[in-house]
Amino acid sequence: MATRYIGLKEMCQLTGKSHPTLWRMWAKKKEFPAPQKSLSGTFLGWPETVYEDWVREQNTNSTR
Repeated sequence: MATRYIGLKEMCQLTGKSHPTLWRMWAKKKEFPAPQKSLSGTFLGWPETVYEDWVREQNTNSTR
């Protein structure tokens, strides 16, 4: 089965965060997984499983 990648615009909608906020979260604070690129350097986005894992982690941390 092919991996579905979530683009930046969709990720912003799913997380409720703006592009600059997401960038800060992955590039500076390391609180969000970095997006993946193809071997040619083209932006792909985040694999759907990476997003699902991040959501699960957020839910686990908020219930502690």
